[in-house]
Parts: sequence; structure tokens; C-alpha cells
Amino acid sequence: MSSYDIKKIIDLLLENNNNFDKACINQIIDCLNFNELLLRALDSVNEGISFCDKDGYLIYANKSCCNIIGTSKEEILGKKIDSFSKDKPLLSGILEMKKSIIDIEYFLRFKEKNVQLVNSGYPVFNDKKEIIGAIDIFRSIERTRKLTSTMAGYQAFFNFDHIMGESRRVKENIKLAKVFAKSSENILIIGESGTGKELFAQAIHNYSSRKNKPFIALNCANFQSELIDSELFGYEEGAFTGAKKGGKLGKFELAHGGTLFLDELAEMQIHIQAKLLRVLETMCISRIGGSRPIKVDVRIIAATNRNLEELVEQGKFRRDLYYRLKVLYIEIPPLREREKDVLLLAAYFIKKFNDKIRKNIRGLSNEAKKMMLEYSWPGNIRELENMLSRAIYICDGDYITDTNLELAGLKESKYKRFLKNEVVKIDKKVLVDTLEQTGGNKKRTSELLGVSRPTLYKLLKEYKV
Repeated sequence: MSSYDIKKIIDLLLENNNNFDKACINQIIDCLNFNELLLRALDSVNEGISFCDKDGYLIYANKSCCNIIGTSKEEILGKKIDSFSKDKPLLSGILEMKKSIIDIEYFLRFKEKNVQLVNSGYPVFNDKKEIIGAIDIFRSIERTRKLTSTMAGYQAFFNFDHIMGESRRVKENIKLAKVFAKSSENILIIGESGTGKELFAQAIHNYSSRKNKPFIALNCANFQSELIDSELFGYEEGAFTGAKKGGKLGKFELAHGGTLFLDELAEMQIHIQAKLLRVLETMCISRIGGSRPIKVDVRIIAATNRNLEELVEQGKFRRDLYYRLKVLYIEIPPLREREKDVLLLAAYFIKKFNDKIRKNIRGLSNEAKKMMLEYSWPGNIRELENMLSRAIYICDGDYITDTNLELAGLKESKYKRFLKNEVVKIDKKVLVDTLEQTGGNKKRTSELLGVSRPTLYKLLKEYKV
């Protein structure tokens, strides 16, 4: 019965009995109106709220409570709270201990359905400090994961528009990555350090149907073997000495619904590789110190700068995990194989650092351009960016010169001496025949000829092949 219905009844009573105190009745009506407003407000919040009396009977539940656990108010109100779940209800513990329990993970098994919650419960006392009931406030674990990811900044910032390059291989990689992004398969990205593997991973995530979900990155080389286990899978409270109160969500749970980027995958210990393979097969994880399996929906993008095939043959990487991840893979070329992209990237970084330090460098001198094009860039794009950031500080003219680059750490003179002292001299016919034999594969050609790839490119340029 609503407060409006009650008011109609009171109006009828007032018409037939003048002994009623109208002011008192109006106060009752105001109180009823306020209570109805309060209950409507509680029904509008996304957190589940329920209240039981001191005997354990549920006397209130808001709409979100019913929606989260999958029931209706009519089905649960007025019933004992310990009849809802096979496990002991949180509210029962609050009534017994007469103490609050804050932000604990709680599994509610209701109608054969297992609901994972993050819950807080509070005892309610009267003026005499006697317990009269208990209230709990909870949310689904999915909302908690999303909140945690948002606060921690777990998101992808880059998309394919941020990947700069006009070379054929880069354009092919972008096209391939866009196709892979639309699938649900895991992806392996191979490339030297500094080539932009995470940039591709973030772009793939933002191009996929998971773009509004978390993007979690973990560098496997940054953790000791005993720590990466807890980072990936999390742990329960009391799982080991120093474990946080309430336990900790692992990267798989934080990435639920989204993407988990595992960088430096080859550094992962064999026993962790076995656990990772198991997760990829079952999409379930178990926290350290826990026995309850937790379902996760995560897409893996893994990256490495090492030759996994060699590591497999050496017994340092699981063969089954390698083939599980290599269903879809992208090989990012090093900067030295990206033709004129060096100058394109250099122009971008010069503009970036101009804006940052308020300088007005117009570009590179012709000698500096030649020097940069001939350099092998072992550190790839990261090395290029760092070197230019130093060169801009050093430069006191309109253009960055070759002298500025050398002062910034570009050891091109040493590299040139290496090329001049190369003992192997390949004639044009041998070079052309080998290229034809390998189908134009420059990497394989340089291996067959026994020269470095920079030397091969120098010869191709010299012979105009």
C-alpha cells in the first residue's frame, strides 16, 4: 500500500471522526511520503542493498540487490537469510560478531547460480546499543574490476593512426593487425626491442570489440619468478607472509572482458608457462592460496624480441604454448629495414620536442639525413627518439647537423669504418642470383652471402639493384 492509499483512508476517518488530531495525521503522512521517497532513492542506486532483522529475517532488498543475484523482492523478503545460500551469509556473520566487515570478496550460491560479489556489511544498533539488524551493500565483481582498472589507468591510449610509416612492411602489418583485431584469437607480436610492439597491441585492442574494456600490460621481465605468479593470478588473504588483507586481484581478473598484454613473454619461467597454457585452454584461473576456480574472459596479446623457435628447441619455452599463441602473429620490422621511415619519424619527433622545450628546429641538414639513413639503429624507434631529444638540446641553429648527432651519441663514424673494412666483396651477378634464389628475401640473402644486412643494403644501393 502506497502513502497515497494510506492518505485516502485517513481522509475518510477524518471525515467521520472529528476527534482525530489533523496536525498529527499530517505529520504521519509527511513521514510516509519521506519513507517512500527514501525507498525509491535506494532502488535507484546500482549497488545491491539488503537489510535483515536481529533474528535473520530479510525485511528489505533494493532492485539492484535482486537484479545482481537474479531474483525478485517477493521471492526473498520475509525469509531467513540462511535459506538463500549453501554458504554462510555475510549478514549472519555480522549479527554474530556485531562488527562491520568491509570490502570482502563473497560468493553467493543462489538457485544453483554462483554470484561473485564484493561486499561490505554493518551491524545496526538502537539507542540502547542493542543490535536490531544488519545491512550489507555489495556490487558484482565485474563492476569492481572495471573500477579498479579505471583508477589504476589500465587503458589503451594508442590506435592505428598513431603508427607512423610509409614503408611497405609497416602498411602490411597495419592491415594484418586490423584483420586480427576483429577476431577473438590470441596474438603473438615478434620484433626487436624498441620497434613498437606495445603500440601495435594497444591499437589492436582499440580496434576490437573489447575497446571499452580494460587493457592490462605486464612486462614478464620485470618480476621474479615467485612474484609473476601472484601478479598474473592474484592471491587470497593469508596466502603467504606479507599478503594484503583481503587478497589481491591478478592481472587476468583485472583484464576481464578486455585484453592482457604480456610483454617479454620469453622471460616467463617454464612453470608459469604451464599455468598460462592451462588458462588459455580453460579460461579459468585459481588464485594463490585459493581453491575456487574463477572464470575469466581475456584476450592475450603476447610480445617478444627473442626467437621463440630456438627457445623451444633449447627446452626453455613450451612448444604447446608457442603454437597456441602463434595462431595469429605479426612480425614488426626493425627500423633499419623500413626504408625512408627513419626521416618520417625523425620529423615527427623533432616537432614533438620543439613543442615540449619551446624551440624552433626546422629539421635535419642533408649530412644529418644521410648519417641517419646509413645508421643501423640497433635500438630502433626508441633509440631514434632518445637520440633526437638530446640532439635538439644540443642544436643551436635552425637545423640539426651531423655534428649535433655525433655529440648526441650517434656513433656513425664507427659504423662507416665497419662498412669500409668489410672483408667480403660481393659482385653484382652473385648478389642478383642469390636474391632470385631467395625470392627477394633480404634477410635470407644476407645469411647466404655471409654479410650483415646493412652491408647488403649498401651493396644493393651501390649496384642499383
